[in-house]
Amino acid sequence: MPTMVRISVLFWLGASSIHMLPVLLGWHSVICLMVVGALAFRTRAFSWLCPLIGGFLLANTVASVMLMRALPLSVYEKPVIITGWVTGLPDESDAVLRFDFLTQGIRFSTSELAVARRLRLSWYGDMPRVRPGERWRLEVRLRSPRSYRNWGIVDREKRSFIRGIKARGYVRASPDNARLGLSGSVALLDRLRWGLAQSLVADRPKDSAMGLIRALAVGDRSGIDSQEWRVLRRTGLSHLVAISGLHVGLAATLGYWLFNFLWRLSPALLLRVPAQTVGLFAAMTMAAGYAALAGFSIPTTRALVMLLAASLMLLTRRRWSASTLFSVALISGTALTPLSVWSASFWLSYAAVGIILLFYSLATDKAEFKGHVSWIQRTVRSLWILCGIQFFLFVGLSGLLMVFFGQVSLVAPIVNLIAVPIFSIIVVPLVLVALLSKLFGLSALTTLLLDSVSGILDCLWPWIALAAEWPFAATSAFAPVVYFTFVVVIVALACFRMYWRRVCVFGLVCVLGVGLTTLLPRRDGFFVTVLDVGQGLAVVVETAHHTLLFDAGYGYGGFSMGSTVVVPYLRSRRHSTVDVMVVSHDDRDHRGGAAGVLDAMAVGQIYRSGRSFDDQDRACFAGQSWIWDGIKFRFLSPLPGYSGSRNDRSCVLQINDGVSSVLLTGDIERRAERLLVDRYGGALRSNVMIVPHHGSNTSSSQLLLDVVQPDIAIVSRGARNRFGHPQADVVRRYDEKRVIWLDTAEQGAVLVKVEQGRVDWRTWADTQMRFWHSPQHSFMR
Repeated sequence: MPTMVRISVLFWLGASSIHMLPVLLGWHSVICLMVVGALAFRTRAFSWLCPLIGGFLLANTVASVMLMRALPLSVYEKPVIITGWVTGLPDESDAVLRFDFLTQGIRFSTSELAVARRLRLSWYGDMPRVRPGERWRLEVRLRSPRSYRNWGIVDREKRSFIRGIKARGYVRASPDNARLGLSGSVALLDRLRWGLAQSLVADRPKDSAMGLIRALAVGDRSGIDSQEWRVLRRTGLSHLVAISGLHVGLAATLGYWLFNFLWRLSPALLLRVPAQTVGLFAAMTMAAGYAALAGFSIPTTRALVMLLAASLMLLTRRRWSASTLFSVALISGTALTPLSVWSASFWLSYAAVGIILLFYSLATDKAEFKGHVSWIQRTVRSLWILCGIQFFLFVGLSGLLMVFFGQVSLVAPIVNLIAVPIFSIIVVPLVLVALLSKLFGLSALTTLLLDSVSGILDCLWPWIALAAEWPFAATSAFAPVVYFTFVVVIVALACFRMYWRRVCVFGLVCVLGVGLTTLLPRRDGFFVTVLDVGQGLAVVVETAHHTLLFDAGYGYGGFSMGSTVVVPYLRSRRHSTVDVMVVSHDDRDHRGGAAGVLDAMAVGQIYRSGRSFDDQDRACFAGQSWIWDGIKFRFLSPLPGYSGSRNDRSCVLQINDGVSSVLLTGDIERRAERLLVDRYGGALRSNVMIVPHHGSNTSSSQLLLDVVQPDIAIVSRGARNRFGHPQADVVRRYDEKRVIWLDTAEQGAVLVKVEQGRVDWRTWADTQMRFWHSPQHSFMR
């Protein structure tokens, strides 16, 4: 393995290892590592240990500094007055205004704290128009940036930590809320981006084209609605509207060829400075300017670093191999953003660059023409390279896309083969020229260019939407995609004889590792996962060949726990369908997320208590039962004709393997509990019980506990919820019974495995808790 490749990979691995730590290393541990590195000096191990330890210490130091800037606990969950500035691009959608806020001070009832911290705020109801750089005084209620803690979903706490978001909250209606003026120095770049975004859409109709144009121009994707995002995801075109390597590279290419051409018009200038040098500096300037318009987002910054590395190679007139160029970019990107090296964007961007460099170098080496080359041969060669790159990108990235997002677009190669050239050659260059003309005050030219781009996108979009509607446009079938990716990549590398043995071993380990972490129940066993959906309930039950969803969490307006938590978890478990969905009752925190699930995946049968979803669903009632893979499912409630409260009419489901059982209770209260005891008596005995009604004092009666006699009780509730769940008296009753108490607000999702009568359990916190997850505790050792 080349030295530069080894160093870059070890440096990246060192920075990546920080993401496995539940706590950061303290100063004494850091000194020990440095001593180990010093002792290894002048040994063969030093070349391996130095980049590894260096990457780790860099990431550990950056994370430690960010943790030290956490807000004190006293600011959370109470009204406080903050002053500061609006930063970033405000996003107004679904009657909610969301924006980043840089504090100058936080005022309590008796004191004031002068701190500069970044917050993410929401303003509901009658909100004013805000813009970047404005100074405001606001009354807000803050909470720590805790997210939903489940396996297989995006870790939003980690994302907030990397972005420097120290708290989230909402603006309260208050006479203290006031605009204090406009800053002359804060958020200058954001003000420029915001002004351009507003001017681009001024006096223009709202359509999909304008949303895409704003995304391509300044990285503002708020104009793209959920349906348009669905089309982009199912066709594999999401990368085209997220300013990243492709767009920055196009900006650099446009700058290079434009200034190279103009410089060659003057022989006197050519004698002083070569046109190539001028073009390279222009390319770097254009790329940096476009990255600035995108807000210097992490993917854009990484792309800029890669481009600077390539430009440096050309300026020094040295011929770097593709592996050396890739290694320099990997080291630079890791050093620049050491805490984001485990993110999906990092993996996908560097994997894509590596695949393109590898295939292009191989293709150009293998396809050398001798003698005169006709334009037909050049065209065929270019098309062959383009198609080959698209195929290898699709195959090479499919496994990563499946691991990170649980879905791969099958039409992506064909759609990208058509859309990428159109965006690369026409759309993005026209948008860039429109931005330049806008900055120079050429409004007429800007309007002409934007009209042209809008017309092109309006013609292209119907075909993209049609491809997205193909029933097999996207797949969630994990194993075939991953194994196909692995086999094709290994065969390709074996043909070219490039490190194929090492890649084969590494890929095999990855595939086996992913396979072992997603084992499904065997016959006569079942898994029950109580997801962390805040103040609500969502339970996934898996048998060897079937899946049941009991409730789907909260949903309101454009937000749904079904699409945010439940569907990503199901896909991470390699489920593309749900055989049965049970909606226990009509409360929003149980039924609200169901629509998100139904929109994302096929559901075989729906049982519900309350309003109907469609003509095919069925009301649940006591006595209904079925058997899957030797596991019996039986509804115990509500009784036919029962007219109690909505909570007491909840579907109650018992799952039994003949030895052990699990009881799913919905939101039943004391009256329904008494009816269950009177009707079933000792048959209610269950090893595991979902605590009724999130631990409300109106439920979990002593009578029910005496009959059910659970060994494990799982309460699903929101952290610091306004209802005070679970009530202290309820917890005490379970404690007196010596029941193992598991709480999703404290431990995240809970997985219970019932196999051959044996009940095992584990929580998300047991294996996934990391140093950024809870600011209430110390994370320095």
